[in-house]
Amino acid sequence: MQELRTAPRQRRSQQSIDAILDAAERLIHEDGQVSFTAAELASGAQMSIGRVYYWFPDIPSVVNALVERTAERMVSVFGSAIEACQGSSTPLLIERVAGALCDHLDRNPATVALCLTGSGSGGRAEALFQSMTTVVDRVIRDRVPDIPDAEVELVARTTVGITLGMLHDYTKLGDRKPFLRQELVYVLSAWLVSRYPSSDAVAWSDQSYPIRPSRRPRSGFRESGPVWPALAPDQPN
Repeated sequence: MQELRTAPRQRRSQQSIDAILDAAERLIHEDGQVSFTAAELASGAQMSIGRVYYWFPDIPSVVNALVERTAERMVSVFGSAIEACQGSSTPLLIERVAGALCDHLDRNPATVALCLTGSGSGGRAEALFQSMTTVVDRVIRDRVPDIPDAEVELVARTTVGITLGMLHDYTKLGDRKPFLRQELVYVLSAWLVSRYPSSDAVAWSDQSYPIRPSRRPRSGFRESGPVWPALAPDQPN
């Protein structure tokens, strides 16, 4: 964490830093912008202003450190969810990963806004985007054989862009959040399955099919049996 004035040497020191960052995250979420004062931050962290400045030289440094921590956690949740779904069909993988990301945002509502628009965070926002893109890159290469590097990069960046873009306002939706979660699954699944349909899909044989596929995946881009009803478990059968 490059923004610290003093490097933590004990667990209690790291707890103080986390308390400062947690307070900053709450203030940003409550106000919707980075506009808090050192006094507000110290009060939220339940420590003196002097203690805050012992660790950080100024408020922008606090925000930058928070963005760095937020991005690391986001990438960890994203990568762990994908790792847990190895061997699953692509629609099911997308459903599980979208659910994990939304659950993370429920617990940490300032996450996406911080990663995308945090003060002074341009480089870290791009680092988050690139880290998530690298994870998606591995999934695509694993599931689609002989795919050119340029296509992998395009599809991976598009996947991450759609995901972060749709989740940007997720925490503001209240009781409509489940609908956006489901819509994210629909959008990503429909797009990827259209681009990489299964080997027996009609798109390969019907030249009039409106969406031309890119290449055949190894497996897993379509489950046997109906897929979409499973994406809305709260709806009546």
